[in-house]
Amino acid sequence: MAALDLKQEFRDLLQASGWSQAEAARQLAMTPSALSQIVRENSPVRPSLVTLRLFGLLLWRKKPSEARRMARGQEEMRAEKWEQDLIRALRRIPPKTRRPILSVLSAMIEAARSKGVGGKKLRRPGRRGGR
Repeated sequence: MAALDLKQEFRDLLQASGWSQAEAARQLAMTPSALSQIVRENSPVRPSLVTLRLFGLLLWRKKPSEARRMARGQEEMRAEKWEQDLIRALRRIPPKTRRPILSVLSAMIEAARSKGVGGKKLRRPGRRGGR
């Protein structure tokens, strides 16, 4: 699991818990400052797998309905292997170079989405061909 994924998973758990940062820190037996560093975007501090597992277990014990909702959402969000490979490749590209690539890729996806198989344009309901 990538470091950024750990950080985001921690944020997701915090949001699902409904706890303030101070309460989450108390529940996890850590200082509010340490928790704040994990949550902050520009901080290099990442949660450990042990901390994430503890947070998940606490959520299951204290807020089971939220934990179940989160688990269902994670199942839906699992990327297929080709998606994971694409994401890994894009992450290796520096941000300044990645932006124009993503712009072109988005335009290509939109163009492909608006056309049918074999390059034929999809007809909109209620429209006649050629108009």
